[in-house]
Amino acid sequence: MVLNQVDSHQGRGRLEQLQPNDRSHEALAQRFRTFAAEECSGDSGLNVLSPTYEALSYAVAESRELLNLARHCNVGQPIPNLFFSAVKRVLADHSRDYLNDHYARCARDGRPTPGLAEAFSEFCSSHQEGIRTLVQTRRVQTNEIRRCSYLMPAFGVIANENPGRLLALVDVGASAGLNLLWDSYRYSYSDGSSYGPADSGVLVDAETRTLMPPIPSQFPRVSFRVGIDLSPVDLSDDEEYRWMLALVWPDHTDRAELLAGARKIWLETPPEILAGDAVDVLPDVLARVPEDATLCIFHCHTLNQFPVEARSEFYEILMSESEHRTVYHVPSEGERMSVDRIENSNTTTILSARRNAHGRWIEWDTQK
Repeated sequence: MVLNQVDSHQGRGRLEQLQPNDRSHEALAQRFRTFAAEECSGDSGLNVLSPTYEALSYAVAESRELLNLARHCNVGQPIPNLFFSAVKRVLADHSRDYLNDHYARCARDGRPTPGLAEAFSEFCSSHQEGIRTLVQTRRVQTNEIRRCSYLMPAFGVIANENPGRLLALVDVGASAGLNLLWDSYRYSYSDGSSYGPADSGVLVDAETRTLMPPIPSQFPRVSFRVGIDLSPVDLSDDEEYRWMLALVWPDHTDRAELLAGARKIWLETPPEILAGDAVDVLPDVLARVPEDATLCIFHCHTLNQFPVEARSEFYEILMSESEHRTVYHVPSEGERMSVDRIENSNTTTILSARRNAHGRWIEWDTQK
């Protein structure tokens, strides 16, 4: 199921694997139309609802000038996300530009305002060099704190299976590692349940559309937490933080607030994030995991950026590790997440859910 989800997600971005000069005008236009229809509207597990980017995606698809600018996006990176984030980052240095007013009104009123597409096009035309530099050098490395709304229960279910044992967490594609700090956040669900420290500066709220899975009232203790990323984000660097803010869609001011709060916690206790390819780094990380801890390897919208061969190697590492210890694997890819127990290369799913890509809602599957 996980590979099917990854393949489905990856299929949306096959254009990203081509060199810029090999990306045709027609294919680029269709990529933005698909982004508008399948990722900015509706209520699927991937869609995160952005009327602003939905409208702008259709506008970009009709503009040869804007498509030529987007053509330069880094190979392997999701083109619409990277392009819109680059524009937003450059816009942050031009606070008086009236595109800022459009974004603010969209965030407030929940719908695009007349003249949005024209303002966007004019801004891009005036700042082509800065935008081109960013799309050629930056990566889409979101750290969606609200994804902890389903990660926290996943860790709780794992803890229930291993009472009294500490957790060892490995985050693959960790970005800044904010999801490794999940137990520093407060959680509030639409069914009235709440968890975590009452005095936390971060409140993760989410709609739960079915019954929550049974989890401990107290968070399990964590003895080991390490992230892996090709290019870890250092949130003590103000420019890195500004780029993280640029990755937040203009409609989603709550996401920016969560990021700001989580950064404060990160600055006090930054997690260990190792730079490198997960396939190369993961074996050494696993060798460091305490034998008396419960091993949990998780990732969120990461495998879709792996080459097919690397995904196979990644799974081989998990299977090999499971020959001498139980491995809990928590993949959140495509439209679903699951908790899989791997023992002696045999996988059993103990929890699964359909969920919003940013963790705004969760639909837990019926417990077996």
